[in-house]
Amino acid sequence: MPKRIDEDQLFETTVAVLAESGYRATTTQEIAARAGVNEATLFRRYRAKGALINAALTHVLADSPFARVGVSADVTADLAALVRAYVDTADKYGGVVATLLGEVPRTPELRGAMAALMPNLRNAAEVIAAHQQNGNLSVGDPLQKLIALIGPLLVFGLWARTGAEPTVPSIDAGSVVADFLDGHRARR
Repeated sequence: MPKRIDEDQLFETTVAVLAESGYRATTTQEIAARAGVNEATLFRRYRAKGALINAALTHVLADSPFARVGVSADVTADLAALVRAYVDTADKYGGVVATLLGEVPRTPELRGAMAALMPNLRNAAEVIAAHQQNGNLSVGDPLQKLIALIGPLLVFGLWARTGAEPTVPSIDAGSVVADFLDGHRARR
């Protein structure tokens, strides 16, 4: 009977190796060794490194904190939840997102992996859109509003990955939300 693969572990390992090594240096041999599976099994199941990476990213990001933020009646609480969920997701998977952003233009087989990010962004944009519809946030493209909220966090995350000085301050969700609401609260 063939050995059963723990796909959660395989996908977490795949994402970790990609984040650490970049696409070109990531090998299915390294993934298989770290995940405790046979490399031939990976090829039988996924056919190519790009397909494995696309499946892994789709799987892990679908269950990330950023994908699960919901809407309540409290815009401040929801935006703070978005910020915390983004930070939690970036802490766990931000390295792979930074890797993808840098490598997708040169590596066409990773374009499918970028699509794994979109459900998270759409979910978060729906939170923004709901508060726009409720009159809590100013009108405009919800995705652009989301980028205005998390863009500085993304930059801080990229900066932190470089190890350069000065070090990135810890993120205070309340301050980020207060600053965002200063410019994006609906005018009554």
